[in-house]
Amino acid sequence: MTSTQFIGQPTRRQLLGALAAMSVAGVLPSQISAATAAPLVLAYTDGQVPVAYTNLQAFYAQLGAVGLGSTWSLLADGSLSDVGMSSTTQKIIKFAKKKALPLYPTVSDYSDALGEFDPAVSRGILASAATREASLSAMLQLAVGQGFAGIDLDWEAVEEGNATAFSSFVADLAARLHAQGLKLILSVPPKFDDTSSPWLAGYDYAALGVSVDWLQVMTYDEVGPGWCTTGFNHGKWPGPESGLDWQQAVLGYTLARVPAAKVLSGLPAYGYDYSTGKVVYWSKYGKTIAAHAGAVMVRDSASATPSASWGTVTPQRDGKPWSKATRQPVLWFDDAQSLAVKTALVRSLGLGGTSVWAMGYEDAAFWDAVTAGLKP
Repeated sequence: MTSTQFIGQPTRRQLLGALAAMSVAGVLPSQISAATAAPLVLAYTDGQVPVAYTNLQAFYAQLGAVGLGSTWSLLADGSLSDVGMSSTTQKIIKFAKKKALPLYPTVSDYSDALGEFDPAVSRGILASAATREASLSAMLQLAVGQGFAGIDLDWEAVEEGNATAFSSFVADLAARLHAQGLKLILSVPPKFDDTSSPWLAGYDYAALGVSVDWLQVMTYDEVGPGWCTTGFNHGKWPGPESGLDWQQAVLGYTLARVPAAKVLSGLPAYGYDYSTGKVVYWSKYGKTIAAHAGAVMVRDSASATPSASWGTVTPQRDGKPWSKATRQPVLWFDDAQSLAVKTALVRSLGLGGTSVWAMGYEDAAFWDAVTAGLKP
């Protein structure tokens, strides 16, 4: 990996140069067009982080819609759980409605018991007409009953054998929402081909894209403590949370299957400290770096992403778990420059907009960078 001079506001020339490099990543010229409408900025709020409400009050004018994260989930029997409901989410709902911001509750397949996304949820729901109907009715009732703009469906563990059934389920949900004048956002794990990640074979982007209003591609978690996306970062961790080269590959794959105006690209407001194996919020990057005297900061050219290290970093192979023995003295994160360059893909590719995970992790500088990247 190569490095360039670290950190600073990007110049117009830097932004244009980074965008020109997209052709190297295989994004076809025919896929690149100027967006004719203002891109949608969808910010997910993390209902388990009280600062999410504080930040929504401060930065709501930057947003076109609000996603309500970490609150609702479906169970394998088709029932809807709101075990994640918090006072923070309740305040967010009240404030967003006051400001006439469209609200989309995120309905996931996350299992609190497992502490991860559970394939048994989609497997159970798609197994019978009764469980399908129960889940579809529950989501429609949630959206209509609470005056939401629609649903954000976030199933992250759909199995390969259920790809066709899942696409049919999404089409049915979209039809029911559309009949009520509501919209469907579908959040999907990122992939850039049909072979490198067999665990993502349950997501037929082309079929799914026909039905939804927006396909929200979660272009984050490229690399983390213990993993690396196949084919990137030399198959090693540590590395970028969401590299420019990786985003280009994912979006190139997506745009070959889904109309650009329907696609939202994801932006992370967090990175990873590989010395602790934990998430670090954008608003805490400076504090984390300052805690390590003599930290050396560089920018990786391929990913256009900075890192700060305070010792010798020894790359670990993908799949080797993070532990005290494998921990590394480095923080991978985003700054104003890297975030603006990645956000600029929205305009250059004519995407429908961008999404942020998550409000409550960021600060004003984050939104300044997003604004810079979205400028025509």
